[in-house]
Amino acid sequence: MSEPTRERIPLADGDVSCLTWNGNGPLLHFAHANGFNAETYRSLLASLSDRFDIVASDARGHGRTTLPATPGLQHGWTIFRDDLLGILDRIAPNSAILAGHSMGATASLMAAALRPEKLRALVLVEPVLMPKEIAPGDNVLARRAEKRRDFFASRDEAFTLYRGRSAFKTWPDDMLHDYLEAGLEATEAGFRLSCRPAWEAEDFRTTPSGVSGLARMLRCPVTLIHAKDGTASENEVAIFKQLYPVTRVVLKQDATHFLPMEFPELVRDEITRIARPAA
Repeated sequence: MSEPTRERIPLADGDVSCLTWNGNGPLLHFAHANGFNAETYRSLLASLSDRFDIVASDARGHGRTTLPATPGLQHGWTIFRDDLLGILDRIAPNSAILAGHSMGATASLMAAALRPEKLRALVLVEPVLMPKEIAPGDNVLARRAEKRRDFFASRDEAFTLYRGRSAFKTWPDDMLHDYLEAGLEATEAGFRLSCRPAWEAEDFRTTPSGVSGLARMLRCPVTLIHAKDGTASENEVAIFKQLYPVTRVVLKQDATHFLPMEFPELVRDEITRIARPAA
């Protein structure tokens, strides 16, 4: 697998840090989940680098991106949508394929709905599709994030504590190592989480609802990959499909919300599949 290059994309209020693979195919941008970073998906994306020109960015408040990340900026994740559009304005003057996981998938959908002319194709992996009846607010994920352990003596200590537990229960070792590479930042006393617990918690509290309705704004090929009991319920997926009937829906019965970690080959196959007409 080819190794990526770490680059910076300047926006109005700071820099976005990203991994890039300079391939020969269409431009593919990948957006990560809340609390994670672009490096987490390095092994998934590296195998696509011979077919795509890839940019995987660290979202505001995550990884090595330096954009301001003060709780209160999220407002239904529009800040992530707008950051993504700013990135596309700089790297994709014509169009791009957008793919993302969880929050990254939802932000990609929001960007695609606002600027459909920028999209060649859209791949949503376990997007967060909250019913419109559910208002944003405090929830168990936010409270859990606030209590997350924030400091470690070393990356090895963090790896030992995370491996096989909680959210990381089904992760392969290489993806956990990659997550920690950009998920921890060095301090004088050790390492702390680069995505601050307060920021991650605020992201959970401001999760937008009714996002499935944005499907009516789309104009490009779309693939939605979801788990049986993930963050895109069968009801919300049905609403999405009704509003945009050409959507290709892929249900992975034995996956969890961490589908890209459990079945990276499925995600790679679907990105490759959707790119054939786009290319």
